[in-house]
Amino acid sequence: MFRFALVALFGVAGAAPTMTAAQPAAPAEPAQRLAVDGTQFVLYRSDGRVLRSADLIGAELDLGGGEQLRIDAVRPDPDSRGGEVLLHRFSRRSGDGPWIEVCEADREGRHEGFPVPGRFVGARYERDAAHFALTCTGGAQAKCVRWGYRPWAQASDGRDLADLYAACVRMVRADYCGDGTATTRDGMAIDVYDRHGVQQPADDASFRFEAGWTRDGAVCVNHVRVPENLELDALAARCPRLKSALGTRCDEAAAVAAGAVVLNRSR
Repeated sequence: MFRFALVALFGVAGAAPTMTAAQPAAPAEPAQRLAVDGTQFVLYRSDGRVLRSADLIGAELDLGGGEQLRIDAVRPDPDSRGGEVLLHRFSRRSGDGPWIEVCEADREGRHEGFPVPGRFVGARYERDAAHFALTCTGGAQAKCVRWGYRPWAQASDGRDLADLYAACVRMVRADYCGDGTATTRDGMAIDVYDRHGVQQPADDASFRFEAGWTRDGAVCVNHVRVPENLELDALAARCPRLKSALGTRCDEAAAVAAGAVVLNRSR
């Protein structure tokens, strides 16, 4: 069994805690370093061996403060787009308590997640090789990676996907102002697409254009996704920069002209 320590701040399931590189734990394996490559862990050992997620099933990560995280299973994601995503099952425990599954079930019943390189500082994503976040498949970060917005990669047209990933996370959460405030609700149908070859719009007349997105939030909003949570008038008051870019003044052409890299439709 491998056991190693992380300098970590671990939140509740789905909260995508940010972690730094691994340090030796006691009792420890020979000096080793943990990194993330795409959606898998990579453990570099002092004896020259390199172990990846599939080799680390059963490994325990010491998070400090008596908290531990364990990798229980790893498998390829059969539904991801644009390259391999590895789905992990994680458990955690405090002290000598019982192991408890980290990820709550998503809408398909999966209790899985994976690491994503980089971190969110406040509400803003930063690509940072020294940090990674854990995300569960029911969360915005995991959804965007599984849809093909991989922040470590490039689109087929050469566009860096880090900005599209950050914009997608804002879009999934309906974080129009870009301040980290989500205004969506679970189970909302959305059609996400872009002009860089990652996602194409669905041919479904029941969807209508909602908004265009950058890493900083919406650039314009035609209609809000959940009026019960936030209406256009309230959005204008909360986010003055959008006041002149709401309602019929926002369509796909206007969003693209304003710099949107990800667009979406909703019902």
